[in-house]
Amino acid sequence: MSELDKVRCNRFLTLEDAAALHGHLGPFLVIGYRIGLHAVEKLKPKNEFCLEVIAHLPAKTPYTCMLDGLQCSTKCTLGKGNIIHINSSEMKITIRHKCTGKTLTYLVKNLFIDKINNTNKIEHASDLAKTTPINEICTIREN
Repeated sequence: MSELDKVRCNRFLTLEDAAALHGHLGPFLVIGYRIGLHAVEKLKPKNEFCLEVIAHLPAKTPYTCMLDGLQCSTKCTLGKGNIIHINSSEMKITIRHKCTGKTLTYLVKNLFIDKINNTNKIEHASDLAKTTPINEICTIREN
């Protein structure tokens, strides 16, 4: 057993944990969390070092809130250096399993973002982000 294995936390954070870290349960936090959770379920990383995330997002809130959701659900963090944010007008998240090379790319649909942005209440927007099927939020490509 390595020294790191002796102190490793195998628990993944819940959406409620993500909201506690972020400060509130906003829709963009939820979108990032759900994208990361989907990738973890599909890619099945052995530990917190197996994945890397490249997030192409506008460098402004609320879009950057997706980064907090991604960090909580994938365990890819700024501190470990396995999540990178690139300022972009598109919303594209690429999550790669470093050992297998398998990659998932999530293109967040503008139609869904418009739906959230046209919602008057943040609770309703967050509920939409929680309950809408992931393939209606994003186009998902596997490589």
